[in-house]
Amino acid sequence: MLGRVIAVLMPAPIAPIDPAEAAYQACVTERDAGIDKMQADGTITAQQATLFKSRADALCRSQAGG
Repeated sequence: MLGRVIAVLMPAPIAPIDPAEAAYQACVTERDAGIDKMQADGTITAQQATLFKSRADALCRSQAGG
């Protein structure tokens, strides 16, 4: 029983994130937010947003070294 209680109180440690993956995630998050705002403002269509997000993904991967 004690082992079960300790397992609940102490979650498994989180593996460290690769710096390149962290840079990629930060880049995509920032760019997606800008694209979502442009779509919400009516500046671009949903189709354009999808295209821009795919291009942003490619850009962020190349910048992050992936």
